[in-house]
Amino acid sequence: MDTIVLGAVAAVLLVVAAAVAVRGVRAGRPADRGAAPAAVARTGLVEARGEAAAVVAHARTEAIATRSAAMDELAEREAELEARESSLEERSRALQERRRIAEERREALEEARSELEASQAEVAESRGAIVRRLEEVASLDRPRAVATVLAALEGELGADHAGRVTRAVAGEVGDLVPTARMHLADAIQRMDVSHADGAPRATPLALEGLDDVSRERLLDALSAVAEATATDLGVDPERNQATLRGLDPIGREVARQASIEALDRQLRAEDVAPILLRTRRDLHREITVLGERALWEMRMDGRPELAELLGTLHYRFSYGQNALLHCQETGYLCAMLASELRLDAAEARSAGLLHDIGKAVDHDVEGSHAIIGGELLALLGVDAGIVHAVKAHHFDEEPATDLAMLTICADAISASRPGARRDTLTTYLQRLEQLQSIATRHSGVERAFPMQAGREVRVAVRPDAVPDDQVPGLCAEIAREIEAEMTYPGMIKVTVIRETSASATAS
Repeated sequence: MDTIVLGAVAAVLLVVAAAVAVRGVRAGRPADRGAAPAAVARTGLVEARGEAAAVVAHARTEAIATRSAAMDELAEREAELEARESSLEERSRALQERRRIAEERREALEEARSELEASQAEVAESRGAIVRRLEEVASLDRPRAVATVLAALEGELGADHAGRVTRAVAGEVGDLVPTARMHLADAIQRMDVSHADGAPRATPLALEGLDDVSRERLLDALSAVAEATATDLGVDPERNQATLRGLDPIGREVARQASIEALDRQLRAEDVAPILLRTRRDLHREITVLGERALWEMRMDGRPELAELLGTLHYRFSYGQNALLHCQETGYLCAMLASELRLDAAEARSAGLLHDIGKAVDHDVEGSHAIIGGELLALLGVDAGIVHAVKAHHFDEEPATDLAMLTICADAISASRPGARRDTLTTYLQRLEQLQSIATRHSGVERAFPMQAGREVRVAVRPDAVPDDQVPGLCAEIAREIEAEMTYPGMIKVTVIRETSASATAS
C-alpha cells in the first residue's frame, strides 16, 4: 500500500517539475531576446512552486483515500474468507456425524441379519425334526400325507359345491333381482311397437293360367330380372309357381317389384332393363326417406350414409322380424332403461338404433354383423362408446361399459317379445332335436322335454344316479352347453327335475 502512495507522489513531482521546466523555458526565451526583466522570472517561479504544492497536497489526499478504500476491501474479504472457513468446518463436522450414524446403522443391520439367519436356520432345523417325528409316529411320509389331506378337502368341498354356488349367487345378485325386474317391466310396459311392419315379403309368382308361349316369355323375363339383381330364380313345377331368392335385401326387393310388373304386363326379357332402372331409382328414394324418418323419430342427427343404411334395414328380416323396427324398438328400450339408471339416454338411444346397422351390408362384407357395424360407424365418425356397444352386443367384443350391457339387454327384450320372431318349420324342428340331444347326453338323464316352442327344456333325471346336491350343477352345465352350441333368438330356460317316490304294501 505504501508503494502505491509513493508512486503517486513521484508522479505528481514529475508533473510539477515538467511544469516548472516549461515555465523556465518560456521565461528564458525573452531573455535571449533581451526583452524580459528578472522580476517576471521570479514571479513565474513563485507561481510554479504554489501549483506544485497544491498538486502535492491533492495527490496526498487521493493517495490516503485510495489506501483507506483498499484497506476496507481487504478487511471485508478477510471476513468473508473467515465465514466460509467456518461454514466448511460446520459442514465437515455434520458429514462426519452422518457417516458415524450410517456406520452404526450398518453394523446394527449386519448384526440383525446374522441373528435372523441364525433364527431361520434354527426354525428350519426344528421344523425338520418335527416332521421327521410326525412321520415316525404316523408311519406316513409327507407327500402321502399331503395327498390324503387334499383328497379329504376336495371331497368336502365337492359335496357342498352346489350349496356354495347357490349362496354366492344369492349373496351377490339376490337383492338386485327385484329392482332389475321392476326396471325391465316398466320399460316394456311403456313400449307399444307393433310388429306389423308393412314391409313386403317375398311371395311366389303364380304361373297358372298361362299358355306355353306366355309362360316361356315370363320365365325369360324373370331370368333377366334374376341376373340383373343377383338373385336366384326357382321354379316349382308341382305348385306351378316361381320364386326369386337372394342375400341382398335391396336386390330382392328390386327383383320382387320388377317381377310383379313383368307378370302383370306380360313383358319380354328385353323389356326388363328400363323397368329395373326405374325400380332401383324409386327404391333408393324410398330407402332414404325411411332412414331419415327413423333418425327423426329417434331424435338423432346423422350423415346421409347413415340414413341410407337404416332405410336398407326395412327390407332385412331376422327370424321374420323387421330389422329396422327391431333397431328402433331397441333404441327406445335402451333410452328408457338408461333414464331409470341415470345414464345418458340420448347416447343409449343411438346405440340401440345403430346396433344392427351391420346387417345392411353383411351380405357384401365377411364377418359378424356386430363387428362390421362397429367398424362402419367408426368410419362415419360415431362416438367410440357407441361403436363399442355395437361391437359387443353379441359378445364379439367383451362388453366393458354400462352402455354395452344396456344394448345387450334391450336387444334381447326386443327379440324375445311374443310374436316378434318366428322360425321356419325346419329350423324349429332342428332346434327341438338339438335341445333333446344336449340334455340327454349327460349321465343320469332319463328324458328331456322341449317346451314353449323350444324356449324351455325340462330334464328328468334318475334319482339313484343324480343326488340332490348335483342337480344345480347339472342344470347350469346344460345351460352353458346350449349357449355355446346353439343359435337361437331370446333365451332358453333349463329345468332339471329329480323325483323321488316310495311305495309300500299293507296286508
